[in-house]
Amino acid sequence: MSKKRIEWIDVAKAIGIVAVVFGHAMTRHGTMFHFLYWWHMPIFFIMGGFFLKPIINNNWWGFFKKRILPLLISYLICGGGLILLSHFVRGESWSYTTFYFVRLLWGGRTLNHYLSVFWYINVYLLALVLTSIVITYVKTREYQIIIAFISLIVSTSYKHVWFFKWKYIPWDFDVAFIALFFMLFGYLYFHKIQQFVKDLWIMIPCALITLWIFWMQHMDRFNFALFLKSKIIHATFHHIPISRVSYILFIPILVCMVVFSFSYYFCRFFPQFIIKPVQLLGQQTLGIMYLHKAVIDIIDEMGYKSAIMETILAVIISFALSLLYGYIKRKVKGTSNKAVS
Repeated sequence: MSKKRIEWIDVAKAIGIVAVVFGHAMTRHGTMFHFLYWWHMPIFFIMGGFFLKPIINNNWWGFFKKRILPLLISYLICGGGLILLSHFVRGESWSYTTFYFVRLLWGGRTLNHYLSVFWYINVYLLALVLTSIVITYVKTREYQIIIAFISLIVSTSYKHVWFFKWKYIPWDFDVAFIALFFMLFGYLYFHKIQQFVKDLWIMIPCALITLWIFWMQHMDRFNFALFLKSKIIHATFHHIPISRVSYILFIPILVCMVVFSFSYYFCRFFPQFIIKPVQLLGQQTLGIMYLHKAVIDIIDEMGYKSAIMETILAVIISFALSLLYGYIKRKVKGTSNKAVS
């Protein structure tokens, strides 16, 4: 029996991916740009922890086949395809293109242009493994919370570390420990989140605080930047530096809770013919994540400079291509199963 999907989670994914695309389409790095980066990646790490479970009987191979291998295959297929597309569209040399396949394996901050967002898959996969290790072998909830805090504090205590003599760490491995904090938060507090998003006595003050922080950022009295890929994190209040950890603990989670609550009430009050398309969009976030940067860059080359128009086109085109990829994948899988039978 298939489990019924929780509608508001798919809607929250849709909002999150539109925020990601809009952030990449924007050329002016003002208040809205910073605001989007506060939460549009943490929300996916938080939701990634919602349905995680400890590994039973140390069946790590089963976990790898179900959760890791499909993402890894899609990462290599989509990455390789976009590298070749970039070669012909951007007119890159074969030496550059060939070496980019090496960069695809190295991942993280070495990826740019069409693949600039692929670091997210690297970090997401690492965070899945790290979080699963913690919830499998650390049985006490209190110790899991302590590990989450230690992971965040240590991973944000330095600006950059070299990997031997290399500038970039493979797969942004150190960023995965920040993602571990958000994923453990989603795992540990999913049931509480389901309760809080319905409680307007909690969520209306959270929304008002979010608006106040946004306004303070706009007025330059408050300055918080969170760019996970490059691990650029800074926080000031009235131009006085303050703890980066406290802001990461508070602001991304606060905004994500507001998005979750909005998604819940959206599903509660809007008719199904509106909810279903948004929900379907939320179910294709991975494909849109992979493809949207290439679409935006190609649209830029065509002369379109409107961030809103680029966002709309990039979401629609990436969504359609993601559906097409899923259809072809199912057809190939069905053909393979028939051949085996």
